[in-house]
Amino acid sequence: MNCRIPGKSLVCFFAVFLGANQAAKSAEYYYAIIFGSESSPKQLKYTHTWATYVKATGEGDDLNSYALEAHTISWYPATMKVKVFKPCPETGINMDLNQTLSAVYANNESVTAWGPFLIGAEVYERSLGVANVLNSGQAKYRAISGQFILIGDCVHAVAAVDPQFGRNHYPLIRIGKPASRYIAREIMMRSMYDQKLYDNSWLIPRLGLNSYPIEVVPPQRIPAERCGLCNQPD
Repeated sequence: MNCRIPGKSLVCFFAVFLGANQAAKSAEYYYAIIFGSESSPKQLKYTHTWATYVKATGEGDDLNSYALEAHTISWYPATMKVKVFKPCPETGINMDLNQTLSAVYANNESVTAWGPFLIGAEVYERSLGVANVLNSGQAKYRAISGQFILIGDCVHAVAAVDPQFGRNHYPLIRIGKPASRYIAREIMMRSMYDQKLYDNSWLIPRLGLNSYPIEVVPPQRIPAERCGLCNQPD
């Protein structure tokens, strides 16, 4: 824009000012929701851990009016049949949120969600990187996985997003809801945000989760401490 013409200088000033002011008002926020499911009585092949990551972009104080971009890390065998003790890795599929809920409810599993948690942009970007690897066809699924980067189970797929510890911090001594609860408590303990100060419940209906019989545990009900094997209720 050329602002040298005296007669147009005032117009140019206001155009630049308004443009800068508009840009200053725009904001981005990032969130994570950790999910766990299991059958009753609990069977290892009917358990699952997954997470959905959300980017909210908009202006003003009403976050519910912000535009959302969401993706899910939900690593599952492509056959849709979990074989707990299968020794060889197999082709996996990274399901979206609705596909995951349909799959676990088809197995008569109950679902609990922890969060939504406020996260940093770097964690969100890391989750995109993990999702890209899972969707690339390079990764394989195995219900009990070790340290191999491209061979994983559902818990390790979510744990790979952890920017500090990664999947090595999450040995498979927790399956289903205890595993998901453990990840949620790790977020509570190590987040740069005081999660108890934020009410992010507006995300639940925006993602359509209120249409499912999901138990939602908000950050205000999650202790910021480790829970051993996480086999006891919070």
